[in-house]
Amino acid sequence: MLQERQVLGSSSLSSVVSDTTGDQTRRHLSPHMIMLCVLAISIAATALTIALASSRPWLGLELSNSAENTVIIAHVVSDGPARDTDAAAGFRLTAISQTGDASNFSTFPIYGSDLVEEPDGLETYAAIADVLDRQTILADLLAQPVVRLHLAETANAEARVVDVAPRDRPFWALPAVFWVQLFSGLAGFAIGAWVWAIRGKDIAACMFALSGLGLMISALSAAVYSTRELAIPGDLFALLSALNHLGVHLFGGAIVALFLSYPRRLVRPVWLLLIPVVLVPWLWADIARLMPDPATGMYVPMLAEMLLIVALVMIQWRLARRDPATRAALRWLGLSVVVGAGAFVVGIGVPSLLGAEPAISQGYAFAFFLIVYGGIALGIHRYKLFELGDWAFRILFYAGGATLLLGLDAALIWLLNIERGPALGASLLLVGFAYLPLRDVLWRRMRGKPVLAEHELFEAAMDVAFGPTSTARAERWRRLLAQLYDPLETLPATDVNEVIATTNGLELLLPAVAGETALRLRYPLGGKGLFGPRDKRLAGQLIGLIARAEASRDAYERGAIEERQRIARDLHDDVGARLLTGLHSGDGQVRPILQAALSDIRAIVSGLNGETTTLDVVLAEARHEAARRLEAARIELDWPAPEQGAEQISLDYRQSKALLSSVREIVSNIVRHAGATRVKAEIIVTDISALVRISDNGRGLPAQQDVSGYGLNNIRQRVHAIGGTTLVDSSAAGTAIEIVVPLANDPTNIAATLQERPIRTSDDRETAPAAMTDAAR
Repeated sequence: MLQERQVLGSSSLSSVVSDTTGDQTRRHLSPHMIMLCVLAISIAATALTIALASSRPWLGLELSNSAENTVIIAHVVSDGPARDTDAAAGFRLTAISQTGDASNFSTFPIYGSDLVEEPDGLETYAAIADVLDRQTILADLLAQPVVRLHLAETANAEARVVDVAPRDRPFWALPAVFWVQLFSGLAGFAIGAWVWAIRGKDIAACMFALSGLGLMISALSAAVYSTRELAIPGDLFALLSALNHLGVHLFGGAIVALFLSYPRRLVRPVWLLLIPVVLVPWLWADIARLMPDPATGMYVPMLAEMLLIVALVMIQWRLARRDPATRAALRWLGLSVVVGAGAFVVGIGVPSLLGAEPAISQGYAFAFFLIVYGGIALGIHRYKLFELGDWAFRILFYAGGATLLLGLDAALIWLLNIERGPALGASLLLVGFAYLPLRDVLWRRMRGKPVLAEHELFEAAMDVAFGPTSTARAERWRRLLAQLYDPLETLPATDVNEVIATTNGLELLLPAVAGETALRLRYPLGGKGLFGPRDKRLAGQLIGLIARAEASRDAYERGAIEERQRIARDLHDDVGARLLTGLHSGDGQVRPILQAALSDIRAIVSGLNGETTTLDVVLAEARHEAARRLEAARIELDWPAPEQGAEQISLDYRQSKALLSSVREIVSNIVRHAGATRVKAEIIVTDISALVRISDNGRGLPAQQDVSGYGLNNIRQRVHAIGGTTLVDSSAAGTAIEIVVPLANDPTNIAATLQERPIRTSDDRETAPAAMTDAAR
């Protein structure tokens, strides 16, 4: 196990994403090979049980016993041996005899007690011996080529005689209760073996598998003698009854050992040997008929085992009072066992101990055990019982598919007399087009949200680490956690320096990363699951990967900042100094140009140094420059002051530069091309954007769409680079250009809400989107 932990601890991201099996692989046989062996055993057990049940002579009658201890014909099978006789439903079967003069038997009377389903309910061992002796005589009579049945319509009516030639009982004529017992036993054995195949070294898993084996032995042996038509040989009856007792006590003892070992170990494993030390002599004494009566031999230990199971569940519940996850798993496991096995004991064992008739047919009572094994299978999915995950169902589905394929193949060959080749092909088609899609549906429902593939996890981690802002990175980290774990609650946490999965599996604590504080994830998979070691390893791998990517990003950004600062120093110290010298020595026409160049250099230096400015300063500078240039061109400017609040809005260099350059380009276009006499500017500021609309009363843009020569592409590119949008609205009455600059911390958040608006001219106004003013508001 130490080597296994080291392998898991050093596993790569791919080993975390994939379904690792760890100790699932056995030294000699893989789980799949074990399940194939289980499949072979199940097929052999099924074939033997059906052979024993169908190889006995069959009359084609369904018989029942009445309150007067007589046998009544309940139904005559339409294609059975007795179909052409005078036997009919409602007749009494009073006796049976051999035909011919050489008969060694006189007429042998038939009583309702001959149809007893389970002889353990009889009062004495002598009564059981009498039933078995009568079964032997009846079985010998039925083995004759022709059997004479003595029938009577009523209790006092004169008997009539019919001759019937018995034949082997076809398996399709076996009653429904036979198949209930067969399916219950095989299901318990398969699910128990499935758990053992994966957790073979775990004592609890071994005990669970033994309980399934005991259930199969008990159910399959009872299926043969409890569904006999009239009789089977007494020695075979006794052997099957002994196997039934063995299976019952093997199931009960194994479940007791299970709760002594799981979820908490209550005793040392060696003390579990006391269970067979007590049960084996009791079983021997019961089979040897040394007990006071059959009920004491069979049902007293059954009831004692059930009471001990209930007590152990209560003890385990008490010990897990501070462990919610264990309590949740124990609640499911204990409830499944107590309800399923308890219903059988209450319905069959308790009435027999009290001398009453069982409340339900023993054959159908075996279906209660499906609650036990079906509930535990669901508990493995929901509560990870026996530390198994949903991946374990792959093995069960694999074995189920193989069983279905073999069953269909055999059915097509034996029932429809199809050749082996076509039968196998038809079976493969049915399994491929029916079972496999159903299996995939069940698998997807159990798996819930699929875990991301390795390349998707890497891409998601890089997307988190290289988010444009701290807020964006934190938001992407939360979205990734929601996609991976689907927790019901995601809460801030404190003092978390490493990934921690709480012992109850309800919470996963994560340290701070990606601009997000430490987090506490609670109730994964929408409250349907628990955090396990795999979830902890996956979170640790992701956090480490994101942290390394952030460190690389920070190193790159530090290098970029240092380079920008160097360029800023060079511009300020060298280029700025030269322009300042030219400004003092130049004439009146050159000085304005040099002053504008110095202003641009100061803005560039400020941006390179990471300095910010406010929106009102940028707008004031743009208004001053526009006014000066338009005044020189003798164009009137109407630019009112912006609303209050612009002085509180910060702009970084990219935003302020884009806004200033765009306004400058618009004014240049008006001066050069518009022929306007008046220009109006409108400013609208909201929480997420600033809208600048500049309109003129000039001649407008040409009708054709190629207006690249007017610098509009430059404006669009500048504004789009910061996540903004543009709109050009031109007609014969003039041109209006709208610019929207996002003010949110993460420009990508607003960019999705601001749709691109194309150039609008007088020829295509009807195709343009809504006005930008409405969008900004």
